[in-house]
Amino acid sequence: MASHNPYASFLEKVEKPARYIGGEHFVTKKNWDETIGRVALCFPDTYEIGMSHLGMKILYDEINQHQSLLAERVFAPWIDMEKEIRSRGLHLVSLENFKPLKDFHIVGFSLQYEMSYSNILNMLDLGGISIWTKDRQEHEPFVICGGPCATHPEPLAPFMDFVVIGDGEKLFARVTHFVGEARARGMKRDEILFELAKWKGIYVPKFYDTAIDPMTQMEVVTGPKAEFAGVIPDRVQRYFVDNLANYPFPTKSPIPHMTAIFDRFSVELARGCTEGCRFCQAGMIYRPVRERNPENVVQMMMDGLKNGGFDEASLTCLSTADYSAVTPLVLELLDKLHKENATLGISSLRAYGLDERILDKLAEVKNTSLTFAPEGGSQRMRDVINKNVSEDDLLKTAENVFSRGWTKMKLYFMIGLPTEEDEDVVAIMETAAKARKKATECGVRNPTVTVSVSSFVPKPHTPFQWSNMITLPEIERKQNMLKDHAERYRLNFRKHVARISALEGIVARGDRRIADIIYKAWSQGARFDGWDETFKYDLWVKCVEESGLDTQIFLGTIPMNGKLAWDHIDVGLTERFLEIEWKKATHNRLSPPCGKVHGMIVHHSNLESLEKTFDIDKKKLVCYHCGVACDLKGMVEERRDFLKGMNSIEDTPYVQPEVLKKDIVELREKRNQAVGFKYRIEFSKLGPITFISHLDLQKVMTRIFKRAGLETLHSEGYNIRPLLSFGPALTLGISSLTEYFDVRVPAEWTDFDDMMKRLQTHSEPGIIFKAISVINSKTPSIQDSAKTFTYFVPVKNDIGTVVENLKSQEQIIIQSYSKKEEKLLDKDIRPMLIDIKTGELSLNEKIMEIIDEVSPCRMPGIFVTAKVTQGTSIRPSEIIELLSGKGLVVERPIKVAIELNA
Repeated sequence: MASHNPYASFLEKVEKPARYIGGEHFVTKKNWDETIGRVALCFPDTYEIGMSHLGMKILYDEINQHQSLLAERVFAPWIDMEKEIRSRGLHLVSLENFKPLKDFHIVGFSLQYEMSYSNILNMLDLGGISIWTKDRQEHEPFVICGGPCATHPEPLAPFMDFVVIGDGEKLFARVTHFVGEARARGMKRDEILFELAKWKGIYVPKFYDTAIDPMTQMEVVTGPKAEFAGVIPDRVQRYFVDNLANYPFPTKSPIPHMTAIFDRFSVELARGCTEGCRFCQAGMIYRPVRERNPENVVQMMMDGLKNGGFDEASLTCLSTADYSAVTPLVLELLDKLHKENATLGISSLRAYGLDERILDKLAEVKNTSLTFAPEGGSQRMRDVINKNVSEDDLLKTAENVFSRGWTKMKLYFMIGLPTEEDEDVVAIMETAAKARKKATECGVRNPTVTVSVSSFVPKPHTPFQWSNMITLPEIERKQNMLKDHAERYRLNFRKHVARISALEGIVARGDRRIADIIYKAWSQGARFDGWDETFKYDLWVKCVEESGLDTQIFLGTIPMNGKLAWDHIDVGLTERFLEIEWKKATHNRLSPPCGKVHGMIVHHSNLESLEKTFDIDKKKLVCYHCGVACDLKGMVEERRDFLKGMNSIEDTPYVQPEVLKKDIVELREKRNQAVGFKYRIEFSKLGPITFISHLDLQKVMTRIFKRAGLETLHSEGYNIRPLLSFGPALTLGISSLTEYFDVRVPAEWTDFDDMMKRLQTHSEPGIIFKAISVINSKTPSIQDSAKTFTYFVPVKNDIGTVVENLKSQEQIIIQSYSKKEEKLLDKDIRPMLIDIKTGELSLNEKIMEIIDEVSPCRMPGIFVTAKVTQGTSIRPSEIIELLSGKGLVVERPIKVAIELNA
């Protein structure tokens, strides 16, 4: 039996209903009762952020590949939706089968950011699950977490049944299957946890004792409880995938209906980083570096773009420029993407990271800006944090960028780093000002250099884990200093909210006692603490003060000879390595990237430079004996193979940008010229997809065309867009049997039936293509052609004489909201009403079922036909108000027809 969305009847009451409808392209919806292991993959932030997270896509794909296992997605509901759910006594449900969290075997949270922890408690409560582990009943799901923040899990330990440490791909499906089978066999909760606690990468907090360390004053884990000693490990080792070279990557993940934060197809290029930045937790806990085969990356990228219909792609990893085959890979991708009218985004750039040939290629698509992360303003600070980049590197990059036509650059820095002085803070803006000056020297008029500055928060498992964090007043003082210098140097300045950073510092190095503070803050209204508009700083301060905890334990300098709240988690690094790097930092000493030849920091863009860089027969490779087992020789051999497989860039003819630019122009509409062929397409928009916005509908339709392999003409200018033109926006939540859009294509369509079939094959649930007709440049737009709209309004009670009474009235006054005057005004809608009559819908059963998902339509109702003037008519909400005011109990209207002028 199909599961219906329990929120359908009130979705129009929330700001972004598309967050809660599910049913996306490539979604995996299984028969609930036919699976043995069921897991809810929970992301403790909004849909559009969680849907951009690669880790969630990987786990979703990995688990659902197993026929007996099921993974469904759950995201944190925004404040407005939480209010609606609670007021109705409903539960937080998944997006596939709309099952409440309490019905799953495992409820797993991805920990990406400490300021999302209050959302975890909120999701558990809304999902019908006991928040504290100690209160959880035998039948309740196992609540777990994973991700980078799970390597320091103590602030959440009292809420978690177990924690997955490290990479989850190969481990999580096994865990899900084991828990599902154990449940089916009737194993008790603690029996299951005891077995899991023996697994590598699994930490069960309740089986471990804690005590206050006299040196650090932290509540630390002292080891397994007496009854488990010798059976479960003293320290929990992380689990990791040892080789990504040929490891699969999902190319058919659910595609969000609404615009996600990163609205593109992304491929994880590598995991880990050789740079060794001392502030970077990810660079430490994801060692060793594991790269994907570049040939596979190309295939994954092109498959993902085609499958999803995306027009933008990106490569992601901690340091893209350090990928061994970055230059030949990016050059090949740019050529292939260019032919698909798609662009490439490259994240995590170092200032000296990109070959000039890559910049030439990127310049062809006229990206508006590039982003770099020097992190420290002065050379001394860059040495302290082990950022192997000089000011000359940065300025050379600025010259390379601005000389190729870019007008914008973004630079990321941090303040509050260990040993930082005021001159180091000022150097941030001085360095950025030099980059701006370089832009003017390159002929750029009014260049835009944006300086984004965050506050350093010391993180566990890094050389800076013992460092203090500067105070809130000091953060604000330094931010004001930066603001003054930004104005002086004509730079754009963005800063992270200081109060959020101050709280993050407490949670990031917190122990189990922090759990009480998180719980109290959540119970008093803390939600979305990483969002400026919802963060309640005073509430958190109150909860911290009431706890009686001395926060300097977590914010001050930590003694190096004491125990830490995360020492029981073994991420592979030795304490000796971290200590040496910390001491180097305090003496402004660099540690060149590991895995390179001693005395060389060379970016290898082809096979010859790689051979020179990794001359393993004659020179010794840099290794700091960090504790992680690395096969450096094997890594070099693998990278040689990668470059050979790409034939190296020297073997690939370099095509000048001017040659490539022609092709793009040919697919664009020439101004004031009637180029290509123009068609009007009729379609239906029914059911849950009616809750996506008008702009999102245009994006969805564009992706359908790309998936169907149907090329469109594109607009001119930097903001290239497909030439699709839609009619008046449809009200959210209103199903429509007839909508139109116009499209301009480069080649004539001769077989409309084939075109319809291709579009429908690659369509979204609820979008049904009905007809195609030929139009020309003189055909009025849909907006101008619309003559009348007809709605059917289902009515629950007896219609009686309402229709006849309305027909006889000379005036029908309703209250209508005026955006211009920002208030309700009286409005006479009688002149707009053409016809009103009773009747019933008689539609295809499949159509009725889709409409029924959001609006019951199998009942008598009223057909209302209204005049359209300049694209506007009576709004569905006004029809509802009119009929409700006459005592009728109505459902959502359904738009059944649009009449166009001939």
